Amino acid sequence: MSCCGSRRTAFRSAPLSSTHSGSASFRQVAPAEFEYTGHTQLTVTGPVTGVVYRFQAHGQRVSVHGADAASLYSIPSLKSVR
Repeated sequence: MSCCGSRRTAFRSAPLSSTHSGSASFRQVAPAEFEYTGHTQLTVTGPVTGVVYRFQAHGQRVSVHGADAASLYSIPSLKSVR
């Protein structure tokens, strides 16, 4: 029976290449602003950053990290403000 343990260890210790730096693009995404159109309170956790966004009243605007914005577009009571 073969074992891939030594290859797995080598893979874990190998540094990431400069072309695979996801964190660099994560920081460069422009923020987006959303306006709440609902009538109660809404709390949303950004799936990428983990930031908690709180909309406490109708018409409130909140600036959202660009990496989280794509998921907030799918919430019917939030509209993008340009």
